[in-house]
Amino acid sequence: MSENSANLSERKEVTSSNDELLATVAAEREIYQTFYKFFRLVDTNRYEQLVECFTKDALIEYDVMPGPVQRFHGRDEFTAFMSRSLPWKREPTVAHVLGQTIVEWTDGKPHVQAYATVWHWSATRTADGRHRPADWTVVGLVEDDFEQEDGRWLISRRHVAPVAGLVAAGRGPM
Repeated sequence: MSENSANLSERKEVTSSNDELLATVAAEREIYQTFYKFFRLVDTNRYEQLVECFTKDALIEYDVMPGPVQRFHGRDEFTAFMSRSLPWKREPTVAHVLGQTIVEWTDGKPHVQAYATVWHWSATRTADGRHRPADWTVVGLVEDDFEQEDGRWLISRRHVAPVAGLVAAGRGPM
């Protein structure tokens, strides 16, 4: 092999490697945007838009509430469940604080793991209009698998479980 052929081959490998790295960075950026968008939509009561975060046939499991695991088959079922609370909600009654988030790739498939501290209110204000503390707080581990659907990286499987027990409990509105 001539020196020119060897240099050309080496440049193609570097270009290919750079292209793969850029594609991974672009994919992870979109994955993070979708991941964080979900929590922003929930925190602002825009449940009808949750379909923008999941694949059509997503499996969504929440193991943080008392009772059996809440399991939803498909984004439409999950969105309908979440949207049922809209008529009585006038203001946001949940807030997510995310931390320690990572994307790991296995066999070309991205998996996100993140801790989420979730604050819940039955009512955010007292009878005389003052802000009040959250009624309960929990730290959960969110695990999402992502797939491309219609050219977008969306959540295809979500599992949420508590990291530990109840973190804090407040009291009812005064």
